[in-house]
Amino acid sequence: MLKIFSTQLVGLMNKIQKDEEAIEDAARLLAQTVLSEGAIYFSGTNEMKAVCYEGVFGQEAFSSSRLLELEKFNELTSIDTVIVASRFNDDLEMIKQLAAIKKETPARVIAISAVKKETGEAQDLRTLADFHLDTQLARELVPLEDGSRTGFPSALMALYVYHALALTTKDILLEFEE
Repeated sequence: MLKIFSTQLVGLMNKIQKDEEAIEDAARLLAQTVLSEGAIYFSGTNEMKAVCYEGVFGQEAFSSSRLLELEKFNELTSIDTVIVASRFNDDLEMIKQLAAIKKETPARVIAISAVKKETGEAQDLRTLADFHLDTQLARELVPLEDGSRTGFPSALMALYVYHALALTTKDILLEFEE
């Protein structure tokens, strides 16, 4: 079972890596935020708070990173970027939060989530965010004998996407310094 799980994880990571253009576009936004001395704010629901804690308290966190305080989000400026993380693109709690941020602030938003399904709704994380990065994890990874599946590492995949974004941003910043 572990071998299947590992193989599936590597396959998802390869899919994310192929979406290099979306990661680079979002990284350019983060680089602009850092260079203009804006702040990078993080918000996440449920297990996706792991991305927030990695982004703010992790070993390689950007110095301007902080957790988004919802009661103070109207203080966001046009040089700030918010990274939101959710299990799926149709997470109603995060959609409401993101809609309020977009309506009431000039901040730019990067969303990290899996595309669960075509929602048919006018608003989901893909349509509300300036950039959406797909974790590619729409269902459990390991099939079981009874036909069901298990193994849904949503936080792990979101952290992988975040690290791909952070590494690409740091690469852009290094090029700027040269």
